[in-house]
Amino acid sequence: MIHIDKNTFPYCYIEQKKFDCGEPYDTIIPIFNLSINPELSDIEYTIEVLGKNNFKINLEKLYNIILNNEENDRVENFNTIIFNRDFILNNINTYLSSNSNNISPWKHYNEEHLEHFFENHYLESIEKDLDRILLFDRKAY
Repeated sequence: MIHIDKNTFPYCYIEQKKFDCGEPYDTIIPIFNLSINPELSDIEYTIEVLGKNNFKINLEKLYNIILNNEENDRVENFNTIIFNRDFILNNINTYLSSNSNNISPWKHYNEEHLEHFFENHYLESIEKDLDRILLFDRKAY
């Protein structure tokens, strides 16, 4: 059986399958919104990916990193100067507010201690599929 889980954001494509022994399991695939203007700067593009797809952990970390002027120390491949810091922080805050009541699939379907791992895993998959660097703190604390 195949269905779309609309209780998470982003929604998930769920396919129920069976192992050879007959035991059932679900394949869960988030449906990401990646219709984002490719001409945005890397930091603006990253914020759009994070915000439009409910990557709250990384969005909150990025907010704190930018607020504290730590982007050059904590974000891999960050090699530019932020001239519009207030605009970027406001943009992040807007996404955090709009996602505040949304539950991500990596939180809903996994144990709490794995949430950060799955969020980064999906971001790295998106980065690979898009062939574009996303600017986020890759360290697990």
